[in-house]
Amino acid sequence: MVIIRKKRLLITLTETWFGYQFNWTDFFLPASYLGLRQPIQYRGLKTTTNNAMLTLDLPMEVLYSNFSSSHKRYIKKAQVEGVQCYHKNDRQLFVEFYNEFAKIKGLYTLKQNRLDEFSGSEWNYFFASLDGQLLVAHSYIEDKETGIVRLMESASMRLDERYDAGQIARANKLLHYFTIKHFKEAGLKEYDFGGWEDQKGLLEFKQSFGAAPLSVFNYYTLPFYLNRELKKTVASIKRK
Repeated sequence: MVIIRKKRLLITLTETWFGYQFNWTDFFLPASYLGLRQPIQYRGLKTTTNNAMLTLDLPMEVLYSNFSSSHKRYIKKAQVEGVQCYHKNDRQLFVEFYNEFAKIKGLYTLKQNRLDEFSGSEWNYFFASLDGQLLVAHSYIEDKETGIVRLMESASMRLDERYDAGQIARANKLLHYFTIKHFKEAGLKEYDFGGWEDQKGLLEFKQSFGAAPLSVFNYYTLPFYLNRELKKTVASIKRK
């Protein structure tokens, strides 16, 4: 399990990923259990999320063979172009890059100090660059106990008109290939691409790497759920 504790004034919101462990404080404090592969008996609120999951138990050659033919071409071309992919747990670099992307797209921005409070060694950051210019970045949480790694946020320069959108797309696919290979070699069992909701195009993109649809279960205490919905409402008002 990965346990994330976020302090909010006098209370702490607890997110537990990929596992469930009963705690008596769940009766009155904000807590959640996210990304569970099997349903549980829980006296709280439940949602089901549509994710896409790639099993990493197969040999890397087989995993790569399941990529779409266009992805293979893009990956090879990105390599020829000189795109460099690397793993570097530089949270500040990721936050700065992600926030520029988020502002253009109208997404939530990340706060460096907040992430520093609850982000431990289970967080991983990966980057793709060309000639020293950062093009794409991904963040993941990794749970060695369950063997699950999940894509959390991704950002790229594709919305910046100064860059070739095709080149950014190729770099992104190469970075996915790089991270899949990295986590497989690290002994992880599942590469969770995250949710796709009702966005068929997003599901098709994830399936083009060999991923399959997967329903995951999420459970919330009422205080956690109400806090989450309030935060969404406030963010929506601010964007408007």
